[in-house]
Amino acid sequence: MGEKKMVKMVRKSHKAGLPPGTLIHVGELKSSISIVTVCGYDQDLYWEKKTDDVEECRALLEERAPVRWVNIDGLAGINLLQEIGGYFNLHHLTLEDILNTDQRPRQEPYNNYTFVVLKALNYNEEEQRVESEQVSLIIGSDYVFSISERETDIFEPLRKRIAAGKGNIRKQGADYLAYSLLDIIVDNYFSVLEKVGERLETLEEMLLTSPDEKTLQAVHFYKREVLGMRQAIWPLREALIGLEQSDSVFVHTDTALHLRDVYFHAVQIIDTIEIYREMLSVMLEIYLSSVNNRLNEVMKILTIFAAIFIPLTLISGIYGMNFIYMPELSWRYGYQFALGLMVVVAAIMLHYFKRKNWL
Repeated sequence: MGEKKMVKMVRKSHKAGLPPGTLIHVGELKSSISIVTVCGYDQDLYWEKKTDDVEECRALLEERAPVRWVNIDGLAGINLLQEIGGYFNLHHLTLEDILNTDQRPRQEPYNNYTFVVLKALNYNEEEQRVESEQVSLIIGSDYVFSISERETDIFEPLRKRIAAGKGNIRKQGADYLAYSLLDIIVDNYFSVLEKVGERLETLEEMLLTSPDEKTLQAVHFYKREVLGMRQAIWPLREALIGLEQSDSVFVHTDTALHLRDVYFHAVQIIDTIEIYREMLSVMLEIYLSSVNNRLNEVMKILTIFAAIFIPLTLISGIYGMNFIYMPELSWRYGYQFALGLMVVVAAIMLHYFKRKNWL
């Protein structure tokens, strides 16, 4: 999905001492370029253009349409972000938050727009892990500005639907476009949860059949994955309910009803995540119980062997005493008798253990 991950990493400490409003990317740089896609539409109009050049971007922004969707894939082009931010008169703190990819999902109302930041999740089939990236939305009166950390295909179905004129989106305003973007991201959470759920079912079967150190590592791995999903999605409830209940002129009443539906989906997803957390905790207990049971089985076998050899050791110890006057000491069949006695005693004890179901 998109470009290969970049290894460049900028930590928050690198911003220490810089003046407010300094734009610097914080976090993992997941794309080496930034691509701007601008599309405008209404019920009878649709156009779409792409660029990675600042001058072309300025010209694209000047093209008017009843609703405009400006999308940036990749955060490498800070000049592009500054150009678009200056055109839409975005606050410098908003631009800083866009470039800081460690943001907590939330929504912030401003005078001329509403800022929403959230996490988009994707399940990497090859590595069998959940990947997260930050998506920022700027909702204005007649535009939506979306920013992703890298080129993504998550919005491609929506873009095709707008181009084809399917559904009601071409008849609605910018707030409905923002709702559609939020809805796609939240609905994609369900797909990721299904993949994680399938892995947890497989993991549970492994725990019940052949628990080992590798299984324990997998349990701990998915505990971290589910915790990361929880941290990415849990605050989204507050952002959605705040966006729905806000008095912002950028979100109309009809769209607020749709946002409420997205909110309920987010609540359902969080409930599922909590179930997964409980499942993983139970799996960890199952693993520990399985290990303890195996240890108990080993200890039981060792105890049975020890119990059998105790009387045998007693017999051999008695006949190993070097007294001159001992019964059977000079007996021709004394050795065979002692061995036979040991076999008989061991057989009796084994029979007794089996009757007690200890074996």
